[in-house]
Amino acid sequence: MKTEDLIQLGLSNTEAILYLTLLRIGSSSVQRLIQETGLYKSNTYEALEKLCDKGILSKVIEGKHRTYQIQNPSSLVEFIDTKKEELDKQRELAKKISQEIDLSKKSSLLKETASVFNGIAGVKRIYTEIVENKLDYYVFGSPLQSEEIVPAYYWQNLHVKQHEHGIRAHMIFHKSLRHWKKLIKHKEIKVRFFDTKFEPLTETTIYGNKVAIVVWADKPIITIIDNEHVAESYRQIFKILWNSSKT
Repeated sequence: MKTEDLIQLGLSNTEAILYLTLLRIGSSSVQRLIQETGLYKSNTYEALEKLCDKGILSKVIEGKHRTYQIQNPSSLVEFIDTKKEELDKQRELAKKISQEIDLSKKSSLLKETASVFNGIAGVKRIYTEIVENKLDYYVFGSPLQSEEIVPAYYWQNLHVKQHEHGIRAHMIFHKSLRHWKKLIKHKEIKVRFFDTKFEPLTETTIYGNKVAIVVWADKPIITIIDNEHVAESYRQIFKILWNSSKT
């Protein structure tokens, strides 16, 4: 048996040296063990106590004197069995913690930062952020009355900036806004239309990790949700709408 063998079982180098020394010389006092091994006194005491805690050694105290001896050799197997039980418990605890973290992460997916703005400035805020960060975006919805609230020249200027930055946009509008297509002169912007009797009062814009929902009232109400998972969900919805819309 070598020191390395005991170290592989989980003993420290000092513990392994003391175990092999006791195996060679038999029951011994601390002083003799120090003489035999050349170990420091404090290290020797600490290692011997740990070996006793592990059930590998036993000690006898007579007055002020302590002697240590090796337990039944099967104590090494029992030591490993105990370690296995502890590892099994740790594994179960790790699984429990992992499940709790997973649930916490899933719960966090439902949390988002939402901001609400009012007026035309809120609408412009969306596109200012898109241009400043050079973000591609997707839009669907919007009623005819929206062009009365935000004038056409604003959108034309916006499209020029998009072209300069290479920002791509895909937009789906109600057929009542088909004339808007004439205002769009840049290849980066793709427009399609849906043909239903229902004309939505809202417009949804997806960009980056955000979803902006505009209610086109006389004074627009804008809700911006900042959550990458929500944004990705809306992008998937947009793809379905895009494939079913008309050029």
